[in-house]
Amino acid sequence: MLLNQTQFVAKVIGVSAVIAIACKTVAPRLPIPATAAMSLAIVLLPSIVVGAILTWQLWILNHADSSHAGHD
Repeated sequence: MLLNQTQFVAKVIGVSAVIAIACKTVAPRLPIPATAAMSLAIVLLPSIVVGAILTWQLWILNHADSSHAGHD
């Protein structure tokens, strides 16, 4: 059990490091216009994506529960 948690933490740290390096090296080279709409999109898009994924997961969970009879 401890090995699984250690592997998970190592994967999270590895992915975080890759994302941080990509943001540091690639992001300054992207031609992103400095507009209010673009900055609003940059701030809100991660929350919208996470919300959509969690809503999808909740929908799948509820759909799977409704496919069989209850335990009443």
